[in-house]
Parts: sequence; structure tokens; C-alpha cells
Amino acid sequence: MTTIAHISDLHFGCEAPMLREGLLETLEHIHPELVVISGDLTQQASRREFRAAREFLDNLPYPYLIVPGNHDLTERNLPERLLFPWQKWRHYISPELEPVKHADAFIAIGINTARRASLHPDWSRGSISRMQVARIRRQLQTTPATSLRLLTAHHPFWLPAMFAHRELIRRGETALQAFQSEVDIILSGHVHLAYAQVTQGVIVSHAGTTLSNRLLLHHTNSFNVIRGDRQRLSLELMEWGSQRFRLSRQQVFRRHEDGWHQQH
Repeated sequence: MTTIAHISDLHFGCEAPMLREGLLETLEHIHPELVVISGDLTQQASRREFRAAREFLDNLPYPYLIVPGNHDLTERNLPERLLFPWQKWRHYISPELEPVKHADAFIAIGINTARRASLHPDWSRGSISRMQVARIRRQLQTTPATSLRLLTAHHPFWLPAMFAHRELIRRGETALQAFQSEVDIILSGHVHLAYAQVTQGVIVSHAGTTLSNRLLLHHTNSFNVIRGDRQRLSLELMEWGSQRFRLSRQQVFRRHEDGWHQQH
């Protein structure tokens, strides 16, 4: 059985050291085969924040897959954003923006959905291109049929109705149609809200903010744990409370001929 921890929106620059230590302690008990980090390592993409993120990654004793988020692009330095958008990311975090991790039981593919600029006035919105979709499908064509297939992006492919104003990733619907029967689960963040939903036969699972103080009202810091295989997946929500992360909710999903379904 595969065990993967999904953390997101760490926002170094407004993180809580107690949460960082609590996360590492909880991960030690879970002992995941992979830690997925779905973007927004920093708050303002400063060098100080990237150095703090680098220190965290150096102390993470597990393999990890990491993609950038919109906060990992500077908002204050327009020439840097337009001409050298990923210079700090590549220097401090990784030369890769879209990493891939292979294991005997799974494949995890990273997608960079953050954009340096957009015709939309809100540059924090994400997008997935046709070239990215085609690349992912090519990678999955050579993946064993029994391997769990995970995609990681920063921006949402599905949102609860009350958060629809945050807007879905551009071309997300087209991507989901292309990923049917090929992708099992998409791991994302961005909205600081933990939830999981099946859409077009694919599980869309979002993590809340794991370490930062940028919380939604009535929500706390959290991360997710995914356990299982290509036939059955358990999604566990780990929420901060009483000075530690503890299991708050579990959802179970099973895969049928027409895709994934939540088990009630």
C-alpha cells in the first residue's frame, strides 16, 4: 500500500515554527514514501523566504515532489517577474518546475500552473496548457496499468460552490476530460481549504495551508495523507489542534470501470 503525504501553501515568511516541528513529528509516525508539496512555499518570493524554505526541505527526511505556486513569483519586482520569473526557484529550490517521481507502485507528475503574466487582471490565477496536457498523457502511456497515477498542481480543478469566486484553473475542464481513465488523483492547494471530490471520474484533493497563519475563518492548519493503490484510496485529513496534527476526517474512494467513486 502506497502512503503519500500532501502538504501545501507553506508560505515561509508567515509560518509558525511550532507547526513546522509538529509536521515533522507527525510525518515521522506516518513515514510516507513521498511528500507532495503543491506550491506557495513563500509569501512574497523574497530571498530570505526562499532560504527558509530551502532549510525546511533540507530537514525533510523523505523523498519529495514540489511544484511552484503563484506566491513563488514576485509581485513587487515586475522586471524580475517578466524576465527571470523562476530564477530564485531554480537557485534555492530545484532546477525543475515540473518534476516526475517514479516508484514501483505509483507515478507522481508535477505541473507548473503559475504564470508570470496573464490577460486576466488577477495574475494569481492558474492555467494548464495543451502542451502540458499532451506531455502528461505521453508520460502515462508508458506507465504500468497497475501504478497509481498522481498529478500535482497548485491551482484548483474543482471548487465548492461557496468558493467559486476563487475561480478554477484555466483549461481545467478540458484537461480533466483528457485525463479520464488515465489519472487517478490530482493534488492541489491555493485556496487554503481541505476537501476532496470526484469530478469526471478523477479524484480532486486539495490541502489547506499547512504551516502559515493565512487561515480561512473557522479553519485550521492541515495536510492530507493518501493511502492505498489503484483500486482503493483512503484520504485522511490531518488538522492542527492541541499542539499537534491529528486525524480529523477520512474519505474512502474506489475505482470502477467508469472512474473513481466515493464510498459512503
